[in-house]
Amino acid sequence: MSGVTLQSCGSCGRVWQFRRGGCPHCGSMAVCEVTASGTGTVWSVTQVMRAPLPELDVPGGYAIALVTLDEGPRVMCRAETGVVIGQRVTVSLAADGLPLARAS
Repeated sequence: MSGVTLQSCGSCGRVWQFRRGGCPHCGSMAVCEVTASGTGTVWSVTQVMRAPLPELDVPGGYAIALVTLDEGPRVMCRAETGVVIGQRVTVSLAADGLPLARAS
């Protein structure tokens, strides 16, 4: 289980990431929460070498990826070093509660 929570529409079946009171596609209020499978494909990735905050400063930097989950939504997460565009990954919540993409 990935721990990444999505919302789904009971009327049109669409799935999205950010919480809303109604479906952004059809307007239905029949919204429920679902847990993502956690698998997806890397759509974009970048290596951050200069951290925006001192507590994020890591020797060698860190990677950030946009991952298109198999359910459809695209999520931003940290990524293991070496993750490349088009690669299959598993997204799960790290110990700090933030999503992390790892090579499948």
